[in-house]
Parts: sequence; structure tokens; C-alpha cells
Amino acid sequence: MVIGVTGKIGTGKSTVCEILKNKYGAHVVNVDRIGHEVLEEVKEKLVELFGGSVLEDRKVNRKKLADIVFKSQENLKKLESIVHPLMKKKVQEIINKTSGLVVIEAALLKRMGLDQLCDHVITVVASRETILKRNREADRRLKFQEDIVPQGIVIANNSTLEDLEKKVEEVMKLVWEKQE
Repeated sequence: MVIGVTGKIGTGKSTVCEILKNKYGAHVVNVDRIGHEVLEEVKEKLVELFGGSVLEDRKVNRKKLADIVFKSQENLKKLESIVHPLMKKKVQEIINKTSGLVVIEAALLKRMGLDQLCDHVITVVASRETILKRNREADRRLKFQEDIVPQGIVIANNSTLEDLEKKVEEVMKLVWEKQE
């Protein structure tokens, strides 16, 4: 079974994935981590598009790249057109060779088309105030995540870890019932 966990920055996607890993033995595929690997694979193309300032010690400096791409929707689209297809391919390869419960953690699950690989999708949501308390960088990035809208099963995460764990447990009961 493949479950996609999505949501905006600071909503608690990673926490939900950690619960699924610890309680249900899920193999979690962190799409951000895959993205970091892919950046190194396409660094020549990135230099061509955005200039040599995106490199530091011959490696992609993600902060410098983020400063460039999060200033313009056009730059973000250029970056995504290069890295998303490669990332999706790598996620598919992981799913193909992994048995049991696979969880894809991706803010941009739908934008990348990864939702098509999932049996179920969980969207983690939180209030803007909660998000900003959790992540100071969130304000700048939220405007580039407006297309992340709740889909599938929605879990509100504005409370405690214990509350979140209970919600994940309830969701998993439903998911397992649907699989039978």
C-alpha cells in the first residue's frame, strides 16, 4: 500500500510520517531528500539557468538556489521542470522495490503527480499562526504553496503530539478497512 502525506510547510507532515514509520513499520520516502540528490545530478543545468552563484565548493548551495527561485514564479517553474520528472522517477523506483506500507512525504505531492502513485492521500493542515510558530521561513514559502489544497483524508494538526497520534491511528483504521 502507498500513502501520500502532503501539506504546506510547517503543518507536521514529517511528524505524521514518523508516526507511520514507528507505529506501522512504514518505509518513508522523503521527497525533499530525493530532491537534494537530484540537484547535484543537474547542477550544470542549474548553473546554466541561474548562474554560478548557486554553487559553493562545487556543490549546489540550496539556500542560494532558494533565494533565487522563491523570488519568482517563473524561476520556480524552471527549477521544477528540471528536477520534478527525475524525482518522480526515483520515487517510482523506490515503490517498485519496496514491499509493505510505503509513505511518500511530499508537500508538492499533487503538483509533481506523485498522488497518482498513491492508494490513499493524507493532507496535514494547520492554521497559519501555528505554521509560523513552527517555522520562521514559512511566511516566504507559503505564497508558493497556494496550490497545496486538502485532498484525500485531512488531518488538522493544531494541537499536541498525542492528539496527532490519535488522529493518525483513526485514519489508519479506516485505510486498513478499505484495503480489505
